[in-house]
Amino acid sequence: MNPNDKPLVWLHGEIKTPPFSQAARLEAGYALRRLQRGELLGMPLSRPMPSIGPRCHELRIDDTGASWRIVVRIDPDAIVILEVFSKKTRTTPRSVIEACKKNSGSMKMREEKKKRLEAKGWKIGTIKEFLGLSDEESEYIELKMRLADGLRERRQRHRLSQMELARMLRSSQSRVAKMESGDPSVSLDLLIRSLLALGISNRELSRMISTSRSASAA
Repeated sequence: MNPNDKPLVWLHGEIKTPPFSQAARLEAGYALRRLQRGELLGMPLSRPMPSIGPRCHELRIDDTGASWRIVVRIDPDAIVILEVFSKKTRTTPRSVIEACKKNSGSMKMREEKKKRLEAKGWKIGTIKEFLGLSDEESEYIELKMRLADGLRERRQRHRLSQMELARMLRSSQSRVAKMESGDPSVSLDLLIRSLLALGISNRELSRMISTSRSASAA
């Protein structure tokens, strides 16, 4: 985790990690890591929730037999998890909205209130702690982020559009966009093969991998 990344904050003991499968856990971890870095996520992964409050969003994590939602508030200095629930209807239940409003109102990430918040049960921690990620899962998320970033940076360095890169890869523009955003449907193998197609050297690729391992260990 980069020192400039926003910390993750949640109400310890009340907001619990759902029983995700490994695939869903990785997807949730990747989405939260992107938010920590200040990235903006769009539909269908994230949708604004003005009914809860400013800067509130609902992350969609589909899993086997369940469709989970993680409600977050994106503050300038933190990513606040307000609620986690299994969505069974098209609309967000009123009880969830009210619970999120209550949690949102009680959490202000100011340094002078940090100890008071922790005393009230708010935990300031990492995605690894919240989702219960293993070391290997954390490394996987960081590696995928680094490869996706590297693909976008290298494409731009070659002054190629996503469409032009898609032609090189015999793929589609939408697929390239998914690769650069680290979409769950994109494998590490595809990212590496795409980087090799853009001429990345083994040394550069090794450096990229070692950087991701350092980030996950931080």
